[in-house]
Amino acid sequence: MQDVELLDRRSVIIDAAFKVFLAYGFRRTTMADIADAAGISRPALYLEFKNKADIYRAGFLAMLDRTFRNVDQALTEKGTLCERLIAALDAGVVVPIRRVHQSPHGAELFEVKQEIAGDLGQDWNTVMEESLGRALAEAAANGEIRFEGHDIEAADLARLIVSGVEGIKKRMSDWHQAEADIRRIVDLMVRPLVRPL
Repeated sequence: MQDVELLDRRSVIIDAAFKVFLAYGFRRTTMADIADAAGISRPALYLEFKNKADIYRAGFLAMLDRTFRNVDQALTEKGTLCERLIAALDAGVVVPIRRVHQSPHGAELFEVKQEIAGDLGQDWNTVMEESLGRALAEAAANGEIRFEGHDIEAADLARLIVSGVEGIKKRMSDWHQAEADIRRIVDLMVRPLVRPL
């Protein structure tokens, strides 16, 4: 029971901290601001996290976990393979980044992410490639797509898709254009492999 309470308390703190980060920016936010937003005392906050960077990393890890649950769910929904892949990329890229990017302090929060949690960004690539690779391999196994004659395998295609999306993420400023570009990547890379009905 104590473990659940500890996790709940940490989740409340992380959620409160990110609301404050989005409103005021990372650098202007104090531990007192986070404690106030979480409804706890500063000493209680320091029992859970040693500093803002610790909270930021914990929040980023929680966001990754939530994001990949959403990605895996999107990959199992109904629809064509292209539709499922686009939904997964939307869940894994567009939705989590849009909220931060649209904040007045989005640029700072992305900069801080590189400083504090840059190593965790590579985890995104690895897990996304694995998730897409599994979905592509399953689609090949059930006859939805075929790799024969294309000199590519599911894992390679997943890596190429993620690399293309990474390029879009780095240049992302217009959300409508980014979403359209992600659709184009999937269409150009996956549609030639789809078996005709």
